[in-house]
Amino acid sequence: MNNHEENCFKIFQRACEVLKLKGFTFKPKVIRAGDGYVRNYKLGYTNLKSKLVVIDIYTQKLKKPKKYSSILSVIAHELAHHQKKPYRQFHNFRWINRIHYPEFYKQITKNIKKFKKDKYLKELYK
Repeated sequence: MNNHEENCFKIFQRACEVLKLKGFTFKPKVIRAGDGYVRNYKLGYTNLKSKLVVIDIYTQKLKKPKKYSSILSVIAHELAHHQKKPYRQFHNFRWINRIHYPEFYKQITKNIKKFKKDKYLKELYK
């Protein structure tokens, strides 16, 4: 593991402490060098059952380390999935899954504000 990956693990642990969430595991997303540029590209994903959070910590095209502020925003998004869980709703005579909805996005902004108030994580936003 290189220095960037170790820093990302520490940042994720600190973010979980700030949001008072326990039992989460972090895994960096592995993209092979031969994959090239992909149109459908996920920054990260989470498993609600096993509390696994997978985040891409390298840029898509050149595979350079991402800025820590962008990694923190993805962490805030993925952890918000566990704070505001998805639900099913009957809409226009059919069932739809509400994964991203207005209260969910408000939770993301609350998480980012908490990160900016923390004395260790606010240094990464500069």
